Amino acid sequence: MSTLLEEIQAYQKQFRQKAPEEKQRLMAQATAELAASDGAKGLTVGDEAPRFTLPNASGQSVSLEDLLQNGPVIVTFYRGGWCPYCNLELRAYQRELGKIEANGATLVAISPETPDHSLSTQEKMIWHFKC
Repeated sequence: MSTLLEEIQAYQKQFRQKAPEEKQRLMAQATAELAASDGAKGLTVGDEAPRFTLPNASGQSVSLEDLLQNGPVIVTFYRGGWCPYCNLELRAYQRELGKIEANGATLVAISPETPDHSLSTQEKMIWHFKC
């Protein structure tokens, strides 16, 4: 079984071989802009995540506070079904979900997608996240 890094590298190689030059340029530009933005900084080890309550794919409210009462929480951000990197990451988490849950942790994927799109993604990918 390949690692997430190997899958990303394989995707990038395929992208470079098949994507038109202009698309590659736009992707490189967007990547550079993201890396330079404040959004690229994120939390560091030891930082406490801000508390949140968000609707899940079914429209039910889920709060970090409630999830933390059951143990550690892994939070990942998923841009949408259109993002190949996000899909690779979620598949990698899916492969490890049994180990994550066996260690008492909960996996949460946060997305800007509408609930309908999130539910479609969840059903399509057969994700078994807690929310």
